[in-house]
Amino acid sequence: MARSMIAALLALAATGALAAQPAPSAALLAQGQQAFAHRCGMCHREGGTGTFILARRLGADSSLLEKRTDLRPEYIRYVVRWGLVNMPRISRVELPNADMDALVAYLTSPKAAARP
Repeated sequence: MARSMIAALLALAATGALAAQPAPSAALLAQGQQAFAHRCGMCHREGGTGTFILARRLGADSSLLEKRTDLRPEYIRYVVRWGLVNMPRISRVELPNADMDALVAYLTSPKAAARP
């Protein structure tokens, strides 16, 4: 099932069916930054286990999620909700959909590469 979901998302992205979203508000980005710090930062900020694992798999340039510019909303949502390799899934109870939306906006905003 996971492979078919990924294949479907890739097909949608390739056909341009996933339209660009309007620029997120500052409040939404702040909520996303807070959600990232609370739910993701322990592993995906500097020195975290997720950062080390991603550095081994993808290289040091792709290890810090907050600095990446290649993350796609549908990919983030899929990995957060279903997990991937060492990363466990995060349920809607742990990260409500509103926080997920803010997290996705934060990680995919054009300013992501400029964050410390």
